[in-house]
Amino acid sequence: MPPDAVANRPDTLPRRRRNRAGCLVGCLSLLVLLLLVVGAGWIFLLRPYLHNMAQDQLDRAMNSGVEQIPLAAALLPPGPLPVGENSINNLIVLNLAPSDPIKNPATQITPDGIHISFQVFGFSSSISTKPALQNGRLVATNVALDGPISLIMTPAELTPLLNQHLSDAQDRIRHPLESVQLKDHEMDLILGSPLPV
Repeated sequence: MPPDAVANRPDTLPRRRRNRAGCLVGCLSLLVLLLLVVGAGWIFLLRPYLHNMAQDQLDRAMNSGVEQIPLAAALLPPGPLPVGENSINNLIVLNLAPSDPIKNPATQITPDGIHISFQVFGFSSSISTKPALQNGRLVATNVALDGPISLIMTPAELTPLLNQHLSDAQDRIRHPLESVQLKDHEMDLILGSPLPV
């Protein structure tokens, strides 16, 4: 065999050594690809699923809460209607099933707003808002979310849901609201004269 043929045979070619830089580039490329796949899965699959589940659960709980307002509320005289922290806590607890992921709700009312803290799958979360009157309707303003719930729902997504149910509750009591006042541990709704049936 000619010497050139022996030198060019595949089994006699010197083995190329991998250098550390090539290995590092390969690992980083794999890590970036993995992060892209996980990120896309979160954005397009897991977050929409969790968002819809949370929104449906909140919607059902708030619908049930509005339905628990007695029809006799329309007969209340004009003036202050105090709503305490315990009333809001009881309303939340009564509308949670034991299998629901939301546990241990606790409401705190201060002159600065209403803060509801709870646990979702063992992680602390909270919703804060400041109720206000706009065009004679009670609305949630300055909605803020903290904890894992902020990963699946934004304040812009939660605010219309809260406002719809606050409006439904106001329709159920059949009184216009003249003002809302926040104190420590209590929210006072000042009711106007009852609306005609």
